[in-house]
Amino acid sequence: MESSTGIPEGRTFPPDLERIGVAPGAKIDIRDLDTLSKHHNFHVYLYFEEDLARDSTLRKDLQEYSDVPDLERPFIRLDAFLRFATESDPLFIQRLNELPLVVEVIAYGEIAIRGGKNTPYVKGVMPFLDELTMEEDTPGGP
Repeated sequence: MESSTGIPEGRTFPPDLERIGVAPGAKIDIRDLDTLSKHHNFHVYLYFEEDLARDSTLRKDLQEYSDVPDLERPFIRLDAFLRFATESDPLFIQRLNELPLVVEVIAYGEIAIRGGKNTPYVKGVMPFLDELTMEEDTPGGP
């Protein structure tokens, strides 16, 4: 039976998104993904845990983490992430020129939001922050 709460999440993307490069396995700069989402009217959810992103669904995760504040969840909407990052560090967007954040696209779906309207979304995985830092490799001595 088809759910009344949106299109189930999966690796099948609408042709219009695939034409612009938003497809399973695509790796897209976070700034470009933000621009694409605004121009093509879809939300982006960024996951910080690859296993969760691949093995769960957004609907399930939103239910499971409903009592957890947005900034403490293992996923966040892209627009909220960028807003938080730029409020915390006004030079954040400029720093992305030096160290781009590339998101791997995982899945597409639609989910019902307030008013029962279905909203398309794309789920992506953020790079691991330890992959972005180089300082941990120095050996320590007594």
